[in-house]
Amino acid sequence: MNRNAAPLATIVMYHVVRPASAAGPFQRVKGLDVSAFREQLLYIRAHYTIVRLFDLVTAAEGIQPLPPRPIVLSFDDGYAGHYRWVFPLLVDAGAPAVFFPVASALLDRRVIDVNKVQFILAASDDVEQLVTAIDAAIEREQPGLPTPAEYRSRWWTSSRWDPPEVVYVKRLLQHALPESVRRPLVDHLFQTLVTADEAGFADELYMDAGQLRELHEAGMTIGAHGDRHVRLPTLPRHEQALEIDGALRVLDVLGLPQRKFAYCYANGDHDDDSVDLLRARQCSIALTTRPDLARIVPEAMLTLPRLDTNDLPVRADDDPNEWTRRAAAATALTP
Repeated sequence: MNRNAAPLATIVMYHVVRPASAAGPFQRVKGLDVSAFREQLLYIRAHYTIVRLFDLVTAAEGIQPLPPRPIVLSFDDGYAGHYRWVFPLLVDAGAPAVFFPVASALLDRRVIDVNKVQFILAASDDVEQLVTAIDAAIEREQPGLPTPAEYRSRWWTSSRWDPPEVVYVKRLLQHALPESVRRPLVDHLFQTLVTADEAGFADELYMDAGQLRELHEAGMTIGAHGDRHVRLPTLPRHEQALEIDGALRVLDVLGLPQRKFAYCYANGDHDDDSVDLLRARQCSIALTTRPDLARIVPEAMLTLPRLDTNDLPVRADDDPNEWTRRAAAATALTP
């Protein structure tokens, strides 16, 4: 296939979707309001053609071309709100989507670290207190660890969505600290600031296997999103393999084969080992979080980029934004 003539598709990712008035843990974290999702869905239907994730695979294989301005809706982590609030709206709109639950959250009722850190931040009145707790934990490990100043020189930086102090807390509590330091600190902060009942909290936060089965039976695509939602490049190759294989337990619950499956990298992170391991397991398509339109060619199918929900308008009558105009221009240029 001529790479310059290859079709472009938009893949948009969602995480927490809930009403502004939602009770329970959803009140404590940032997310997309259901009314905004409803409006964004109308915007998407006005400017795009919603397709299934595996439609991208058949297009890359030259089996079936994509329609004009194709878009895939993807939902990460397996939140209960995806079943409770998103699923009915998708059914009403006749819109397919792909869902990527985390195996340990769905099956073991564990709260994944990225969520623990979100709720720790939401429950804390002062981010500086969290910074102080992290720095104190680092100081206790001296001289075995880099100093707090050295950690700050690498991780004290802003992101697309967060100021530097929040990025520092997130990165160190999610992956930057050694596991022997990070794990006790995250668990202590979560139990102290949020709850000591992790399983009960998980029951509120995530959908269960029966609800996931309902999504699948209604025609939604289900993919794998890690066993523990660990950033794969932080693991040696053999542990990456364990994380990927553990993720495939989600497919077992639905009776789906562990081949020709879809994978979503935790936090979008991957390296050559990650791609090799997925290819060896006959994974058909894998998604990152790199913001861009996805070029649908065989060699790119295990590293496809995605937009965030915040990259698209949340009013049905908004004019096409830059990403939408780029998608329309790509369709016009594709033979």
